[in-house]
Amino acid sequence: MRNLLRPIYRRLAVPSFGWGDPGRRVRLVALLAARDEAERLPGWLANVLPQVDGVVALDDGSADATAELLAARPEVLELLRVPRERPAWDEAGNFRALVAAARRHRADWLLSVDADERLERDFRARFERVARRGGIFGLAAYAVRILDLWDGRDRCRVDGRWGHKRAARLFRTPAPDARFDERPLHAAKAPLDARVGGRFVRADLRIYHLRMLSAELRSARRARYERLDPERRWQEIGYDYLTDERGLRLRRVPQRRGFSD
Repeated sequence: MRNLLRPIYRRLAVPSFGWGDPGRRVRLVALLAARDEAERLPGWLANVLPQVDGVVALDDGSADATAELLAARPEVLELLRVPRERPAWDEAGNFRALVAAARRHRADWLLSVDADERLERDFRARFERVARRGGIFGLAAYAVRILDLWDGRDRCRVDGRWGHKRAARLFRTPAPDARFDERPLHAAKAPLDARVGGRFVRADLRIYHLRMLSAELRSARRARYERLDPERRWQEIGYDYLTDERGLRLRRVPQRRGFSD
């Protein structure tokens, strides 16, 4: 059945619309790795906690109050701590540790959400419908839409590549021997084994990204990636596009699919 549906999966997103509250049929746990994110965490907690059944977090050696903010919340099921004097940043290793911790807390599904991201308002109800509909075909992971907010929290960029950004952030809790993307930058979070026909199935779910809100933030983001990946090893197109406004087209965030934090 999955082989027969591959052409459909490549073109369509599993729908999330519906009427009424579908309830919570699965245990959904959010994964968060953060470093010096105390400024953004209150908004993240207000946005994400109502939509999940718990959080597994990793503080990657923060010098601010990131760890304290996370430790103070009962919804944080486990807080992993990496010393600030760590020898090197290990994004892939940190993520594997988060998945292992979530497995200990009996999560059914995992959702990777960064501190500078927000879930659409009805994400949980929409996810439940996607999980139910995709479950008929044994789907175990999804790429969700990432929308970059631009010069205002009520608008996002949609021209060119900006209107088609997706990331594999939502997946069923994998077995301990699952294969993950080991790239240090821009890695897919869902297990590679969960792809269908070499791709992650898309779901009609939205995550909003705040770190492109202003010209200052965009410049800082570009400078950071150019420092981490000066030879463009992990992203062939490079990072100039992060500050390139040629062809800029913005779209209002619809009220019914907006976010609150």
